[in-house]
Amino acid sequence: MARETTVLKHDSSRESLKPVLDNERVFGFWSYFTFWVSSTIVIQLFIVGQGFVPPIGVLNMLQATIASILSTVIVALMYIINAHAGLKYGVPFIVQARSSFGYYGARIASLIRVLPAVIWYGIGSWIGAEAAGHIVKILWNVNLTALIFILFVIVQTILTYYGIETAKWFNSSLSVIVLGFLIYLISRYIAVGGTDLFSNMTRGGSWGMPFFGSITAAVGILITGAVNIADITRYLKPSRLNNWGGHLLGIVPMYLLLLFSGIFATIVTGISNPIDAMVYVIPNEFVAIIFLLFIIIAQVTTNLTLNIIPPAVVLMETFNVKWGIASIIVGILGGASFPWLLIDNAAFNALIDVYSAFLGPLFGVLLADFYLVRKSELDVEELYDDRKKYKGIGFVSLIIGGIFGAIFLSISWMVGLPIAGFVYWIGHKLFPEDTYKLEKAR
Repeated sequence: MARETTVLKHDSSRESLKPVLDNERVFGFWSYFTFWVSSTIVIQLFIVGQGFVPPIGVLNMLQATIASILSTVIVALMYIINAHAGLKYGVPFIVQARSSFGYYGARIASLIRVLPAVIWYGIGSWIGAEAAGHIVKILWNVNLTALIFILFVIVQTILTYYGIETAKWFNSSLSVIVLGFLIYLISRYIAVGGTDLFSNMTRGGSWGMPFFGSITAAVGILITGAVNIADITRYLKPSRLNNWGGHLLGIVPMYLLLLFSGIFATIVTGISNPIDAMVYVIPNEFVAIIFLLFIIIAQVTTNLTLNIIPPAVVLMETFNVKWGIASIIVGILGGASFPWLLIDNAAFNALIDVYSAFLGPLFGVLLADFYLVRKSELDVEELYDDRKKYKGIGFVSLIIGGIFGAIFLSISWMVGLPIAGFVYWIGHKLFPEDTYKLEKAR
């Protein structure tokens, strides 16, 4: 029987989660770099940036700048260092997780990534719907945001239904457009705000918990994608340039631009609603409509990469459903996540802190397993063997890291990630049972 292709299509099944062969890799450097340029236009980052400075936050401009740069570098490095399981072995995140949690245990652990993805999908779709609703209100003075939200989810589901190559084509082809509009937005804030943007450069602020809490929130937005980056890098032609160059050039500029646009928006407008804060500096209705179209496109590109693929892959693996069916289920779940309640700034930041308390430890376990325990060498055949169903050390480490992350909630992943990684590593030192290799003769 012929091997099913690992390139995700609407009729792909669990079999497509086998390692991606080199001749099936669909991303080269340029397509991967531009793919991330579009995917990193996460309007939620704009909201985080809004919370850095007064009247919403407390940091001064110098502190906000340093927090933005540090957050961006940390995120890019997270993507790079966790990319190797997919890049080297062609396996998706849920298969990578079997190394530390077991065949069935990986399904439980993956829920920590799936749940925030579904919620972010809903929030991103609501932001896109609000942007489209503004267009409708400008043209016809009616409020159809709720209806547009439903249509927005349907359109994204259709795009995802046809697989990874559709997402690649859509995101890569629109990268220049979304980058151009983001630069335009920054220029408008500078034009309207002028010297006021830098009047609070060093006055007041805090180098304490608010500073580290800001970094926690900024990294927390995209630590989600760093956890399951193998889902994407399994389709990337393996090379150092593709990994380092693709992530650094694709993620860093957009990340910084979004954070700074949020910071500038708060200083210039004082408005917390992201769509209102953006439209505030647009000079006329025609330009506003064009700009709102950018926001709509940006939300689609982000959702395709970061918020639909991860849960859809987990659904495929767990329930052995086709990719197309999994995409539809994710769309329904995202639409039912009540994003209009979570877009509030306080609820938004609380959401990031809570899920980061567990995503950070999950990320720490993955890194400790791959680099410290396995020494960057995975036995791929064993990853597809279901005899080792659960691995206790992985779950103990995850729980301990999660508890500490919850205790120090405002800096959740900063605390939980290293603790979980250390507990996992020391657990393998203290209990040197072979948790990875199986006895062939059994």
